[in-house]
Amino acid sequence: MSYQLYGDGIHDDYPAIQEMLDSLLCEVVLPIPKKCYRISKTLKIRGNQTLRLPRFATIRLMDGANCEMLENEDFDNWNENICVDGGIWDANNKNQMQNPYHYKDENGLTWWDKMGVQHYDMNIFRTMKSFPKLYFSGDCMRFCRVKNLVVKNVTIKNPVLYGIRLGHVENFSVSHIVFDYKESISGFWNMDGLHLEGGCKNGRVVDIKGVTHDDLVAVTSDDGLYGPIENILIDGLFAENAHSAVRILSHGVPVKNVTVRNVYGSYYVYCIGITHAFEEDERGVLENIVIDNVAACTGNPPEGFRTDFFERYAVIRVQFGLDIDGLSISNVNRVENNYPAPLFKVDKCTTIKNLRLRDIYQKNEMDVPVPFIEIDGDVEIVSQENLKEI
Repeated sequence: MSYQLYGDGIHDDYPAIQEMLDSLLCEVVLPIPKKCYRISKTLKIRGNQTLRLPRFATIRLMDGANCEMLENEDFDNWNENICVDGGIWDANNKNQMQNPYHYKDENGLTWWDKMGVQHYDMNIFRTMKSFPKLYFSGDCMRFCRVKNLVVKNVTIKNPVLYGIRLGHVENFSVSHIVFDYKESISGFWNMDGLHLEGGCKNGRVVDIKGVTHDDLVAVTSDDGLYGPIENILIDGLFAENAHSAVRILSHGVPVKNVTVRNVYGSYYVYCIGITHAFEEDERGVLENIVIDNVAACTGNPPEGFRTDFFERYAVIRVQFGLDIDGLSISNVNRVENNYPAPLFKVDKCTTIKNLRLRDIYQKNEMDVPVPFIEIDGDVEIVSQENLKEI
């Protein structure tokens, strides 16, 4: 090797690790570091490669790096067979630039300014084929146009924005992940865990733990890269006082065949949200959404959370502006002693065909009423069985 691998928590290990990846070894294995690895630039992994770290070895982004920690090498052409296994990936957000979509950098520019569009002009994403590489997005890891992706046994610590972002990724597994978001330079805001964008299909998301300050898992067909999302299993989410467990979002591009099951904990905005996002946009299109085995209640935001963006919604929320064909909710158990949000609510201006409700239980331990089920939209309930509130 031309470069030394230090692992001492002082020197830059990026040149040595990237040299190992550039060698095209099918498996790059980092040894237990003396203290931790530090990197100054984004590591690039190629197809047919595994990057493996000891489960609890830390790799930390250096102060002022202002870059992602890891991404696949080619966003424009399909990579295949990428695996990331192990490590605590510390994005060191307090020593990076703030949320680039909402705060200006040292040159007075936001991400939107650099892209040459007005702030929050979502039309830029309609024709975008991949994530822009030129400007810092605030993510820890991101992968685009990958088939057969595995990310497992990883802790993501303190990113500026998202922990793991996927776009146009097919046949993937993300499992045994911990999100450890205890710090924020931007007020605990827009900090998703796993963020699936357009074109993701045939995915398995299993055993997600920890706290994020946006969705633990977001499934968004047109909130970034545009493209249909289908055939996603989300199984096993565990959190206490997190923002939300799962968000499924469409405002025109369809989302189909998403199953969410085994969700536990407390969430201070909502637990599961089926959302539209923007009132003026096209109607959201969703088909065959299954929610099963949820034991959750409301939670409390952290000190320092941006309360100007804080609203509480139903534990299971269906927003306005959606057309849903097939929604099943079963085996829901809520014991509430914190905040009187509804258990399940459907907003007005939303249609649902084939709504099925089964084995839904709510116990109110507060001294004020806690709404159970509120339906304001145009809903066809085809079955309801064993709905009980105490």
